[in-house]
Amino acid sequence: MRPENEARLTKVRKISGFLQVLCVLYMLSCVLALWNIARGPIFLHGPYWGIGTAWYSYGGIGFKVYSLTGRERLIAAVFFALYWGIAILCGLQLFRLLGFYSRGEIFTRKSAGQIRLWGLACVAWGIVKLSYFFLPFLVTNSRHTQGIELSLIMNGLIIVAISWFMEMAAEMREENELTV
Repeated sequence: MRPENEARLTKVRKISGFLQVLCVLYMLSCVLALWNIARGPIFLHGPYWGIGTAWYSYGGIGFKVYSLTGRERLIAAVFFALYWGIAILCGLQLFRLLGFYSRGEIFTRKSAGQIRLWGLACVAWGIVKLSYFFLPFLVTNSRHTQGIELSLIMNGLIIVAISWFMEMAAEMREENELTV
């Protein structure tokens, strides 16, 4: 390998290691957010939370927390657990991809497959965010505070398409190595 390419590969390894640390911090923040919701106002029981007319907004949905029934709290819990679970899965897939890069495995079939898994996790996250649209139909005294967002689904599909290109590039690279 040429010296300038070796230097680039060293930079990729260092940056990938640093980004892996950021992924771990991101996943920890997701776990903390899920924990905060689990012990927070959605799940507090009692007739009132704070001021009786207070709205608690989360994920584009506003709730009148004091009026949530046990069933509605469970529905909200499932939605929030799915949201943060998929967010953690997205971070985990990116962490694994950066692990390949930190080992110098950039244009390989395994890294292309990992890119595809990351893209599919982003699509799943977007679908869960899209399902928040239906939450006010299941929970009384709730309302939408944001519009529908499709960007995660589109970005995930683009990442999946890029993974196919990367897989083709890896196949071409392997074929070129065999002919030399």
